[in-house]
Amino acid sequence: MTSPVPTHLTPMVPLAWALRAAGHEVLVLCQPDVAATARGAGLNLTVVGDMYDDIGRRRAGAAEKRRAPRAEAEERGKPAAGGGAPPWQMFAARWRERMDQVLAPALAAARAWRPDLIVADPLEFAAPLVAGELGVPFVYHRWGVDAHGDERWRRAREALAPLTVAGMPDPALVLDPCPPGLQAPEVSTGAGIRFVPYNGSGSRPVPRGRYAGAVCVSFGTRALALGGAELLRRTLRALTGPDAPGLVVVAAPAGVRDGLGGAADGVVFLEDVPLTLFLDRCVLVVHHGGAGTALTSTAFGLPQVVLPQAPYLVEHGERLAATGAGALLREGEQEEHHIRTAATTLLDTPEATRAARELAAASAAQPAPSAWVALLEQIATR
Repeated sequence: MTSPVPTHLTPMVPLAWALRAAGHEVLVLCQPDVAATARGAGLNLTVVGDMYDDIGRRRAGAAEKRRAPRAEAEERGKPAAGGGAPPWQMFAARWRERMDQVLAPALAAARAWRPDLIVADPLEFAAPLVAGELGVPFVYHRWGVDAHGDERWRRAREALAPLTVAGMPDPALVLDPCPPGLQAPEVSTGAGIRFVPYNGSGSRPVPRGRYAGAVCVSFGTRALALGGAELLRRTLRALTGPDAPGLVVVAAPAGVRDGLGGAADGVVFLEDVPLTLFLDRCVLVVHHGGAGTALTSTAFGLPQVVLPQAPYLVEHGERLAATGAGALLREGEQEEHHIRTAATTLLDTPEATRAARELAAASAAQPAPSAWVALLEQIATR
């Protein structure tokens, strides 16, 4: 089961493949937002509820905040630009609203399919509610750094447990794809699972040698849709020109290049090409702080410059900076000269490359998804 964001499913795809390869039936239960991603991964699915439209909701929320007086926004619990305490009351209202739409159809679908085990990402709160009602165990699979995960679980339990008779049982296991040293130290320890990068399928760029030594820029579909086009222009200006690090490869959805009015010299757009098909040729990644991009770059042993566009995207940058494998530029620090300085500093600092490679080695040392199949089988039979 997955919350209605495609990138919340992708970290679990390798585990789903491992379970299928071991002979188990796997069904993705999701809203329409995630259906294309599940099908693209070759997984069977059942769609429940209507489109959540996370991008549309975030756009509407941003417009409302711009109209609201500052004092009203602060009273609602608006998170600080650089992080801070999440707006838990607002989140609880959103969680309850979503459960009103998806819990009943999810329960009906689960009763019809009769699973022995439920695996879900940490924002899919229908999963423990369904598991409790069916009397089956469930497992949480984190997507990356999750500093507020324990507090979020406690808050969700308070807000949502009354929706079913069985309430929200604890997960039987929490799988964590963050390598040791990268996960937030304040969150409870999970069971390490190797992060196997999956960014969809595509064609390998030809010729591959052209991208040797390149800086990769990847801001993700949601970040670009929520106003990241200007940030992308600014980043490309920072990374090109006389003092630039070299070739810049932009990983972006189709059409982004046209929206920018073309590309400058030294910039190559790879549209709809998975990061896994060319990151082995790159030396640095500049991105928005999304978990998928951060952990994929970590698996390839690359230093990272993180330019978060929302409070919830800050934590990967904070942890990468703490390990020495990255740099975090917060809101107000994302001007051209700051981006250029952060990129060149990481490229010129052997310690940053060494720290990034150490994280990659720690990630590779984690048990592969296939190594967890036997334990999940045991949990499913309890």
